[in-house]
Amino acid sequence: MTTLAITDDHAMVVEGLKTMLNKVEDIQITDSFHTVNDTLLGLKNKVPDVLLLDINLPDGNGIDLCKSLKETYKNLKIIALSNFEDIAFVKQIIKNGANGYLLKNTTKSELVLAIKSVKNDELFLPEPLKRLLLNDSLGKQNNSSFFVPNLTRREKEVLALIVKEYTSEEIANKLFVSVKTVEAHRSNLIQKLSVKNVAGLVRVAIEKGLV
Repeated sequence: MTTLAITDDHAMVVEGLKTMLNKVEDIQITDSFHTVNDTLLGLKNKVPDVLLLDINLPDGNGIDLCKSLKETYKNLKIIALSNFEDIAFVKQIIKNGANGYLLKNTTKSELVLAIKSVKNDELFLPEPLKRLLLNDSLGKQNNSSFFVPNLTRREKEVLALIVKEYTSEEIANKLFVSVKTVEAHRSNLIQKLSVKNVAGLVRVAIEKGLV
């Protein structure tokens, strides 16, 4: 029997995964979590064989959480869940110890195969992502990439602190600048990276390996 936990902040995703796996033999869902903090607390009580881990969470990101969990729970198998078919995400979270990567539009058969594969110490990637990684390794441009404008040294510093959930006041104190200056950098980053808000900044920063 393979025990499984799910971390995703969208209840519909969690319920959809539970429905897909409900009658699958040899897979038992033991817990579901919605935040980084929920996951950390829950795993202290019970560690599953496999964790399905969303990359974007309200109180942090799954890429950093993956690294932390793998350092603490050596035998835990982690499969990243994402809406993004992007090699930057894939490479970063695999580097941080993930055993697999699935898109949220995965089929039941692919989901079951992924869980069984990582339980058997195999790395699991869907075929489209394998092709993207192969193209990347061969230096070919993938359709999912987009141009990322050059950021100044200070913008990179501000972006890194935003990803770490620092407030504008904390960033200002750390970099010895005014809050107004930090807000200006934040506004410039939002425009340069073509996003709407801080959540978008964090997503793109992780997606494109900017931090």
